Amino acid sequence: MQKTIVAALALIASTAVASATDLPSKSTPSAPTAPVSSSSQSYFGVNGGWDVKSDRAYSVGAVAGWNVLPILAVEGTYDLSRADQKVRGDWNYGNTVAINAVPQYKVPGIGVTAYAIGGVGYKWNTEAADYAVYNVGGGLKYELFKSLDFDGRYRRIEAIDSKKGAPEDRVTAGVNYKF
Repeated sequence: MQKTIVAALALIASTAVASATDLPSKSTPSAPTAPVSSSSQSYFGVNGGWDVKSDRAYSVGAVAGWNVLPILAVEGTYDLSRADQKVRGDWNYGNTVAINAVPQYKVPGIGVTAYAIGGVGYKWNTEAADYAVYNVGGGLKYELFKSLDFDGRYRRIEAIDSKKGAPEDRVTAGVNYKF
C-alpha cells in the first residue's frame, strides 16, 4: 500500500511540475534594450566663408571628424584664407590647422545638431608669420540625408601669444559626408 501511495504522490507531483511550465509567467518582462544609434562615426567636409572684421576676404577649408560619443566629437580643420590686398606683389594667403573638441547635442525629431568648438592649432601665412593659435565657437548641423549634413559654424581664431596676429572671426557654411 505504501508503494501505491508513493507512486501516486510521484505521479501528482510530476503532473503539477509539468503543468506549471505551461502557465504564463507572472514576472514583469525585461525592459527593451535601447536601439543602437545609426549615426555615423566619422565625417569629412568642405566649407567656404569669410572672415568678419578682418582683411581676409574669403576662406575655404576642410574638416575631418570622429564621433567619439553621441555627445562628443574630435575633429581636425584646415582653412585657407586670402587677404583683399597683395603683400610684396603677391596675395597674402593664410593657413590654419587645428584639432578641436566638439561637444554636441542632437535635437530629437528634427535632424538638427547644435555644437560648440574648442581647440588649438597653428597658423602661417605668406608674410612668414607663424604662431600657435586657439579657436572657440559653435554651429549647427542639419541632416539633409542619412549620409550628408549641412554645416554652418562660427569660430574665433586668436594667437595664444597676444602680440602675434590679429584675431579672426570666421563664419563658414559647408557640407559634411558621414561614413
